[in-house]
Amino acid sequence: MGSGHILVYAFDVLIQLYVAEGFRERDAVELILRNNLYGLDIDKRAFQLAYFALMMKARQYSRRILNKHIKLNVYTVPGEAGISESDIKLLPMNFPDQEKAFEDLETLVTNFKYGSDLGSLIEFKDIDFENLKSGLNTENISLFDDDIRKMVCVGELLQQKYDIAVTNPPYMGSSGMNKILSDFVKKYFPNSKSDLFGVFMERLEKMVKSSGYYSMITQHAWMFLSSFEKLRNKINKQTIVNMLHLGTRAFEEIGGEVVQTTAFVISPADYKNYSGSYVRLVDFENHKLKEEKTVAVIEKENTDYLYTTTQNNFTKIPGQPISYWVSENLIHDFVIGKRMDEVVTPKVGLQTGDNNYFLREWWEVEHDKIKFDAKSIPDAVESGKKWFPYNKGGSFRRWYGNYDYVVNWENDGQEIRNFVDDKGKLRSRPQNTEYYFKEAITWPLITSGGLSVRYREYGSIHDVSGMSAFSDNVDVIYYIIGMLNTPLGNNILRILNPTINSQIGDFRNIPVIVNQKYEIINFVQQAILLTKEDWDLNENTWNFKISPLI
Repeated sequence: MGSGHILVYAFDVLIQLYVAEGFRERDAVELILRNNLYGLDIDKRAFQLAYFALMMKARQYSRRILNKHIKLNVYTVPGEAGISESDIKLLPMNFPDQEKAFEDLETLVTNFKYGSDLGSLIEFKDIDFENLKSGLNTENISLFDDDIRKMVCVGELLQQKYDIAVTNPPYMGSSGMNKILSDFVKKYFPNSKSDLFGVFMERLEKMVKSSGYYSMITQHAWMFLSSFEKLRNKINKQTIVNMLHLGTRAFEEIGGEVVQTTAFVISPADYKNYSGSYVRLVDFENHKLKEEKTVAVIEKENTDYLYTTTQNNFTKIPGQPISYWVSENLIHDFVIGKRMDEVVTPKVGLQTGDNNYFLREWWEVEHDKIKFDAKSIPDAVESGKKWFPYNKGGSFRRWYGNYDYVVNWENDGQEIRNFVDDKGKLRSRPQNTEYYFKEAITWPLITSGGLSVRYREYGSIHDVSGMSAFSDNVDVIYYIIGMLNTPLGNNILRILNPTINSQIGDFRNIPVIVNQKYEIINFVQQAILLTKEDWDLNENTWNFKISPLI
C-alpha cells in the first residue's frame, strides 16, 4: 500500500458510490473503513503514513470518526517474532478446535518468519481464522499475545479473496533480490521471477475473486521480453480489460524518470473474444501531454492512438507479445509466414571475457599479422596469423560496413579459450565456432536508431553483440537483408520487442513470406556494392586505395 495514495483515492470513489445508493456520508465513512479498504506493507513508516492519511480522509467526511476508535484494516507484515512451537502450545487461549488452532498458529509463525523480506507475497490456505479469532477474543494476556493477534489479522488478509486489488508494486530485478526473496520467487513464482513487479502481477491475480479485477502500474518489459513469456501465456488466458501504455516520463513532476511503464486492469476470468481498449501514449513526450491525451479518450474524442483488439491476436505472434497496435494483415503474416529460423540459422558468437585485452582496431596491429580472408577455422590456423576481423555490431549502418575490429584468434583462439579469472574460472565463451569466418547477415544488438542489417563477407568471427545469421545459399542471405532493411522489417522487430536490444530470440520469430523468384536480390546486391564502395572511400578502412578528392 505504500503511504496510502491509492487507498485515499479509493476512499473518494467509494464515498460517491455509497451516497449514490442513498447512504449518509458519515455512515458511509464507517462502513468503508470497516469493510472496503485493506492494505499491507513491509515498511512501518509507510504503514504509519497510510494509516494517518486514511483517517484524515475519513475525517473530511465525518467529524466524529476519530471518536469511534475504528481499527483500520491496514498493517505492516509481521516478521520474525521469536515464537517457537513450544511457545504456541503454552498459550493460555481456549479455541473451539484447540488442535486445529495450534496447527494453524504454527503455520502462521513459520510463514511469517521472513515476513519483512516476503511481505504480501506470502500465501495462506485452509487456515480457520474464525476459530483463531474466537480464542484470541478472550481476556487472556500472554507474552506473545500482540504478536499472535497481528499474525492472525494479517494472515486473514492474505488468505481472503478481494473484489479489486490495486498496487504500484516494487520494481526489483532478480540480481537485486536477497537470497531469501530470490529462493522464494524461484520456487513459487517461476514464470515471473525476473522482476518483482511481475511476481506481484501473479500474486494479485491470486488475491482476487474470479469475477474481480486487479490493476497495477509496472514496467512494460513483461509485455515483450522473452524472460516474461510464460507470464504472458498466463495473462493471455485472462482478460486485459484496458491499458494505458505510458512509456517514459509519465510522472515527470516527481523526477523525470525514463522507466517505460504501463498501467492496466485485468480480470482473472477469460472472457472469450473480449475487445480490450489500449491507449498508446509512448510517443507523447511528457506527463502533461499524456494526461491530455488520456482525457481525450475518456471524453470519446477521435483519436488515432486508441486501439481495440482481442487477446487471441497476441497468441498468433511467437512469444505472445502484447502488441495491441498490430494490424490484422500483419498478424496474418505471422500466421502464414515461416519463422526466420526456418529460413536462416541465427547464432550468437564469441564472448572473449575481456574485449579490451583481446580486441584491437585493425590499424593498431601489424598489417602482416592479420588474416583478412580466412574461410574456415583450419584456414585460419594454417595461416599462422594472430589477428582476424571481428564483427562487433557497431553503429547504425545498412547493407555493408563496420569492419573496424580484429581479434586475437592465434592458434585457434588458444589464449581466449584458456582465459580464466583469479579463481581459475573460465571467463571466455567461444560459442558456435563452426560458424566462424562464414558470410552472414548481421545486425547490432543495440538498435536505438532502428534496425540496420548488413552483409558480412566471409573472413570474420562474430561477437555476442554482432548478431549474425547464416545460410549456405547466398541468395537467401541477400533476400533476408533486403526484407529486413525495409520499414516493415523494422516495424516487425518492434512488435516482437520494442526495447533497444534486438536479441537473437526476437530475430528467430520474424515471419518470412518467401518469394521463390527472389526478385529483390539484384537490388540488394546493388545496394551492398554501392555501400561497400562508400565504406572503402574512408581512409580508416583496410581496402582504402585513394581519396576521391585526388
